[in-house]
Amino acid sequence: MTAVDCENLGVIIRPAVNDDAAPIASILNALLATTTIEWTETPQTPDSILEWLDEHERVLVAEEGGEVVGVAAFGWFRDVVKRPGYRFAVENTVHVREDHWRSGVGQALMHALVDEARATGKHTMVAAIDGANEVSIRFHERLGFVPVASIPEVGAKFGRWLGLVLLQLRLDDRAGPDDG
Repeated sequence: MTAVDCENLGVIIRPAVNDDAAPIASILNALLATTTIEWTETPQTPDSILEWLDEHERVLVAEEGGEVVGVAAFGWFRDVVKRPGYRFAVENTVHVREDHWRSGVGQALMHALVDEARATGKHTMVAAIDGANEVSIRFHERLGFVPVASIPEVGAKFGRWLGLVLLQLRLDDRAGPDDG
């Protein structure tokens, strides 16, 4: 992918590079201590982000004025080495710096990410979202994701049980994996 200039937003969507590790960590850590958006209490470091970059098939960032203001990625939905039947499904994540919420940056990142998934032959994208995160659930629904599962009390953080909502976006209309 080459960089995409979103003139109306004043941002460029481009593939993440190693130099983006620190700002990506900052974005992912911003709400870690106060929300259940991420089900961990361990902050990301630039080194852990470098590993995270390697674990994902695509990672895109939104850059404005030379600063990373958002990140979106997709990677395996399940371990495709052990279970190759899942090779056409990916799980996404998207995070935007708080001062850019509701600016269109998240939507631009997701449109670019979905385009990348389609270009690589993926069939479905899954979003796994904390059940209490109504903003993220509605955001994904506006992008065409549909709720397919709700799993109560599957996680924990802050001394309480957390539920998970799975949403799915079909990326193509192939009748089977060998079609098209």
